[in-house]
Amino acid sequence: MPKSSLRAKILLIGDGGVGKSSFRRAWLGETFRTQYIMTLGADFAAKEITQFYPPTNTYFTIKYQIWDLAGQPRFKVVSDLYYRGAVGALCFFDITDQGSFTNLMEWINSYWNLNGQGKRPLLIIGAKSDLRKSPNFPNQVSSQHGLELADRLTKSVQTDHKFSIYYVETSAKENINVEKAFQLLGTEVIKLYYQMITPIFQK
Repeated sequence: MPKSSLRAKILLIGDGGVGKSSFRRAWLGETFRTQYIMTLGADFAAKEITQFYPPTNTYFTIKYQIWDLAGQPRFKVVSDLYYRGAVGALCFFDITDQGSFTNLMEWINSYWNLNGQGKRPLLIIGAKSDLRKSPNFPNQVSSQHGLELADRLTKSVQTDHKFSIYYVETSAKENINVEKAFQLLGTEVIKLYYQMITPIFQK
């Protein structure tokens, strides 16, 4: 089967404390931490994966550059510099925190406005799904709200930009849907590669 490779800059964005860094550590195979450690501006990580793309019967080696952006307002000016060149984003909210869901569109618009290329693929992540049945968090964001937002955004980009936006609930603590999130985003990034094939991807 044909093989190809690309390098993709991916952002992890969302309010502080929603679980971005825990998700990143879970994906890298690092131990889950229960103590919250605030990201200072942005953390960087890299990982190479192989993903099959059925429409072209091709295996891709994707070299991900992961930028984990701090969610605190005081880091906003610094963080804005990290958006440029990103071709994908995982946009996080905490399912137990209504405010983090309300703020999600501000993060998405920042990504699209500051990456230097316009609207690019993203995935909406409802983090901390292991708390979904906890009686300690009664005021949760429903799965339906996440699905409706993803559907609305997909309709706004599909005609002109040809990509879909998915909603996935994840748990870094229990390693639920962590790999699935990157597989879904990877499919959309590869699709973008075939549509654009420009220097935003470095082979």
